[in-house]
Amino acid sequence: MMPSLQTKLPGLLLVAVLLLDGCNNNRVSPTNVSDTRDVYRPIYSSYDAVRSIQTLAPRPIRQAGKIYIKDGFLFVNEIGSGIHIVDNRNPEKPVKLSFISIPASRELAIKDSILYADNAVDLVALNVADPTNVRLVKRIENAYPVTAYPPMRNVRFECPDSDKGLVVGWKKSDDKNVNCWR
Repeated sequence: MMPSLQTKLPGLLLVAVLLLDGCNNNRVSPTNVSDTRDVYRPIYSSYDAVRSIQTLAPRPIRQAGKIYIKDGFLFVNEIGSGIHIVDNRNPEKPVKLSFISIPASRELAIKDSILYADNAVDLVALNVADPTNVRLVKRIENAYPVTAYPPMRNVRFECPDSDKGLVVGWKKSDDKNVNCWR
């Protein structure tokens, strides 16, 4: 008597999964020294330091992100650092007004005179009516999940340790002794 398809199916599925898994030649053990993927380590900061938002003097733009235009002013995101405010009402002579230090910021939006930005795991609302004296209006703490991995793909990285603080960025490392990959 032959076994039914129903009794053979689990075994056939297991064989199929094992065969298909063998097709993935990009899988490398994180402990394999021949792994050539880039390696990253987390950059930590305390919650108090990250939640310190300040209006500072203008500074050079190092790593520009998104740009928002409102009422002749440019709001230029400095990835991971904050937002530059530029008076562009005379486009032939733009004037840098200030830099809003918002650690771990990557996104911004503006409605009326309120600028919304991410501040690591928090969402902040800032009054930018006076671009040289920006004021915090509201903070929603822990609005975003804690960063558990770098934004890049196909990289190896040191797994974050929450006891060391909040991850605010990632730096490339030559040390290949890490235990996580993405």
